Amino acid sequence: MIGAAVDLTETGPALRFEVSRHGATVPAFAIRWQGRVRAYINRCGHIPIEMDWQPGEFFDLQRIYLVCATHGALYDPDTGACLSGRCDGRGLTRVAVWEDDGRIYCKDEP
Repeated sequence: MIGAAVDLTETGPALRFEVSRHGATVPAFAIRWQGRVRAYINRCGHIPIEMDWQPGEFFDLQRIYLVCATHGALYDPDTGACLSGRCDGRGLTRVAVWEDDGRIYCKDEP
C-alpha cells in the first residue's frame, strides 16, 4: 500500500513513494486526475531529475498540467505525455496503481 485514498485529492498534492526498476529503487508519485489515480516515475523526460517544485507538488499553478520545476516541461496528467518544453517528446513513465477499499496500491513497490 502506498497511501490512503482520502489523502489523494483531485489535482492536489501527490503521494510520493518508491518503486523497483532495473534493480534500483526510484522515486515515484501518484496523483488524482479526473477522479482516477495515476502514477509516474518522478523523473523528467529531459534529464533524470525529480520534478516536484515542493515535495509532492507536481501540478502547475492552474492545476491543469504536471510541470517539471527545473525546466518547465509540461506533461499530460492523464497519460504522462510530453506537451511542451525540453522533454523533446519523451513522456513520463507510468507506474501501475489501483484503488481498493480506501487504499492505493502499487504493483511495483520495493
